[in-house]
Amino acid sequence: MIYEYAYLYITAGREDEFEQALVEASPILKSAEGCQSVDLYRDVETTGSYLLRVGWAHLDDHLEKFPKSEQAGRFAAAIERFFDREPTLRHFDSRPVGQPPVG
Repeated sequence: MIYEYAYLYITAGREDEFEQALVEASPILKSAEGCQSVDLYRDVETTGSYLLRVGWAHLDDHLEKFPKSEQAGRFAAAIERFFDREPTLRHFDSRPVGQPPVG
């Protein structure tokens, strides 16, 4: 499993709307092939900034399959209107360094 970390920058004054839209759109994302979890965290130092953490079974579930899925368009349509600028995306292994692979 990998985690996608998306740092989101939301237009000032639209934070409450964005949070509600993300909560409502989460089931769309969760229904995508390989999506295992969706969590949103507020940045406690920078108003209007959030960390969206999405668990994917495999990296290609996010990078190859998701962009071609109907869920991608629906999810983007639900939340992208709140973005002040392009999100910053990174992917990380779910296992801490030093842990052996599972299986």
